[in-house]
Amino acid sequence: MTATTDEVLVKAQNVTKVYHTDEVATHALRGITTEVTAGEFLAIVGPSGSGKTTLLNLIGALDAVTDGHLEVMGHNVARMSKRQRADMRLNQLGFVFQAYNLFPVLTAQENVEFVLELQGVTDNRTERAREALDQLGLLDFADRRPTQMSGGQQQRVAVARAIASRPRLVLADEPSANLDGENARILLDMMHELNEQAGITFVFSTHDPRVIAYARRVITLVDGKIDTDVVKEREAMAEQT
Repeated sequence: MTATTDEVLVKAQNVTKVYHTDEVATHALRGITTEVTAGEFLAIVGPSGSGKTTLLNLIGALDAVTDGHLEVMGHNVARMSKRQRADMRLNQLGFVFQAYNLFPVLTAQENVEFVLELQGVTDNRTERAREALDQLGLLDFADRRPTQMSGGQQQRVAVARAIASRPRLVLADEPSANLDGENARILLDMMHELNEQAGITFVFSTHDPRVIAYARRVITLVDGKIDTDVVKEREAMAEQT
């Protein structure tokens, strides 16, 4: 098992998020204080409306903090320009969503290569895309378009795309929600292996007990606050998975 280090990738101090619709204020997060260190395999869980997706979006610099302090990769996100946030998302973070978000007209390999092209990678771009697909067991599907693959295979292409850029941190929002039991297990096994073998840090937003069983740390949100923050013993993880 890849041990976590003392390197802090995400640091949140009293983070709040309030959405305003007309004259109604919705408090999505109410004073979140936590850290994510390198090498973690972390699940953020809670009922609908608890704030788990909001927290993931803030970490991914897809949304702005209302109050409090949030650092990602050592950067104060609130002080970053729009371009700097976009560069961080492109070059240091990987994203996996419930909807696979693949380009239907592109093959699996082309979908993975697209992110590398955005990064400006020119040397070995094809090799890196194929390596990522191979890590997810999809090399034989490199020339297939999304409509020619199952949901589980499409989600694995999405993970390959997320890791091809060699990010430090991958944020996954309900990645198993549309998958049956077998495909969810295959996906989680492969993400767990990437965590252990490649040292990629994973943070999940989920209500899926299958994901929770794989996680080494589970943060539970209730009404926008941290209710519990539990690090599992290795023996307990083995029993669950």
